[in-house]
Amino acid sequence: MVVSYRVPEMDYFSPQALPFLEALVRRYHTAGIPLNGLYADEMHIQQDWGYADHHEEGQFALRYLTPHLAGTFARLHGPEYADFERWLVYFAYGQHGFLPDLQARLAAQHVLGPDPTDVQRTFLLRRRYYELLHNTVVELFARAKASAEQLYGHELEARAHATWAQSPTIDFWNVRNQPLPPRQYEYTPDFLWSNTVQQAASACSDYFKWNEFLTGGGNDHAEGGWSDRNYYGLALACSTGSLNRVPNAYAAAWGMPAAVHRRHRALENAFGCAPDEPFAAVTDYEHREVPVLMLYPSSLVACEERFGSWMVQYGYANYVTPTKLLEHGRLLERHLDLAGRRYGTIAVLFEPLPPSGLLDLLERFVDAGGKLVWSGPPPQFDLAGGEVRARWQRLFGLRSLGFAHEGLVAAGSSVTFEGVFAGVPAQVILTDFLVDLIYPVEPEPGSAVVARVGPRAVGVHWAHPRGGSTTFLGFRPRDDQAGSLGVPVHSWFEILRALGSYPGEDDPSVVSRTSRWLATRFPNGALAVGAHYRDHIESWPGGFHRDAQQDEQALAANPLPPDELELTGLRLAGRRVDFRGRLLVAFREDDRHRLAAFAGYEAERLSLDGREHVFADRPMPMLGWAPVRADRRVAGGAVLEVWIQGEGRLRLPLTDEVVVPRLFVAGQRPGTVGAAVPARVDGGILEFEAGPGKAQGKLFLLQGVSS
Repeated sequence: MVVSYRVPEMDYFSPQALPFLEALVRRYHTAGIPLNGLYADEMHIQQDWGYADHHEEGQFALRYLTPHLAGTFARLHGPEYADFERWLVYFAYGQHGFLPDLQARLAAQHVLGPDPTDVQRTFLLRRRYYELLHNTVVELFARAKASAEQLYGHELEARAHATWAQSPTIDFWNVRNQPLPPRQYEYTPDFLWSNTVQQAASACSDYFKWNEFLTGGGNDHAEGGWSDRNYYGLALACSTGSLNRVPNAYAAAWGMPAAVHRRHRALENAFGCAPDEPFAAVTDYEHREVPVLMLYPSSLVACEERFGSWMVQYGYANYVTPTKLLEHGRLLERHLDLAGRRYGTIAVLFEPLPPSGLLDLLERFVDAGGKLVWSGPPPQFDLAGGEVRARWQRLFGLRSLGFAHEGLVAAGSSVTFEGVFAGVPAQVILTDFLVDLIYPVEPEPGSAVVARVGPRAVGVHWAHPRGGSTTFLGFRPRDDQAGSLGVPVHSWFEILRALGSYPGEDDPSVVSRTSRWLATRFPNGALAVGAHYRDHIESWPGGFHRDAQQDEQALAANPLPPDELELTGLRLAGRRVDFRGRLLVAFREDDRHRLAAFAGYEAERLSLDGREHVFADRPMPMLGWAPVRADRRVAGGAVLEVWIQGEGRLRLPLTDEVVVPRLFVAGQRPGTVGAAVPARVDGGILEFEAGPGKAQGKLFLLQGVSS
């Protein structure tokens, strides 16, 4: 017998929504049921698992509306919206099958009127709807979580990510009989649709807003076989994690052969995305840092529902929404501080509807000496409905705009660069999509043209008197290190490099884009170098459960790139590094330039600026150590943590003075010790034997006899 129940969807805008959730938790508490955390993975609010379902004649057509939602929208934006149902026609897309000509199949939108101003106000209407929906839902659950924590008297972990269909991973391409993932690194004419419209209608498209509820944050971008060869999901995890109250976001991966997943896991460690313990200890459980901040494109789906949450997949910047930038940003001389991280360059990817206050912050950033780059459409209104076009033009030194409507189609054309960007290779514009329109302009005297499409100026650079600069790019700069269309494209990187956004040729991002090695730097000074994984085209089925024989055949036909690290005189962040190993190495010195922490594979020695550190008599499959931070130590506890796989004699440098070493294998329970390991200290070097029945796995060096 099958019993089915009809469960009504909760009205998240009802004044009874929060009392209902609070009462629900109280019932658990009253019944004596302990609550240690909240399941928070992949919010399915108002939606289901059907990625391509609910699309009527190609448009995503399933949305919800309640009287409370309509009432809230009307209170915020005007009484004309009280009957909001009739305004939903302006969310319709391409619904013109009744027409007797070829317009029936065009990607048409319903807009408020024929003028450009009417089109912009249509975009504003949709943006306000999506923003109200996700803000209300997130704030409701965040308040309910805070209430539950007060009731139970402890923090409730809610560790996961917001959406169940990442963009671009589960966007739609017409690839016919070709493997799908290689096409998902760039907008091409075979792109069909982003799933972000479904996520937006489900109140979960804004990772940065959901960061208020989630613990640590994270994403599942490298899923279903897509291995994130541009490192976009990794950069997003660093971005949400660095803003989270618990700065330890993950960038998960699944749906690929185990050997491929191992390569991705090494990248997670290199970026500091919920890393393995040895690497986390070296980097103090922080995410990598970069000097470039990109504004996450929050308005794409509001401007055209086919498009979602990405304009470019670029791994050498952090991302933030304009709203979170305004909430957390603080101006310093020549920099912007965002939750303790400093950025000298802000790049705007697609922001036709900036929130109130954004232009003011950007103006002050430039006045303070910062570098500002704006790509894509100029704004006409801010989110409050105020006119901002003239102010925006003054900021970028533009006399006039050379387009009458929503930008010009330039598919197949090339963008050529000049002036300060003279060394940037020409870039082809791939499509006639919204994201690839061009916006010609005429500069004011004192501003210089830096990019053209034919004779049209589509790039203008202005060096401001106080040391800052503004750059307008009236096109979509591409950047595809994966070479998914046959050749790598480096436009964003070369533009930022020409502006001096990356300080020097030994900056980790420059090393990463110009060498075989991925390099990262961390707030505590740690450096990591790994074998790149950006050229290996996905050629395997993307299912969660793997067929080992099928995976073996796929990798035999499409071998993995080498994972050997052969660093010979590598110039990195002011250091010269020599190392031989595999996959990944990370290290940190203390303030006296002593090697304080290390983690790596197949490692036995490391040389920094010609000073060699030999810490094993043979390569160890895995070796790591790091001192326990002073603020995490307890009386009689550990001063050093060690991780070992392999067999050999170890000689690890100590930064704590140890008289008689007391080295133990870690106990089965966290924070406990097991068997003692024979060890001695000679000249500040901890010596012991590793291998079966000796030191293996995780070890603690206790502080009871240290001074």
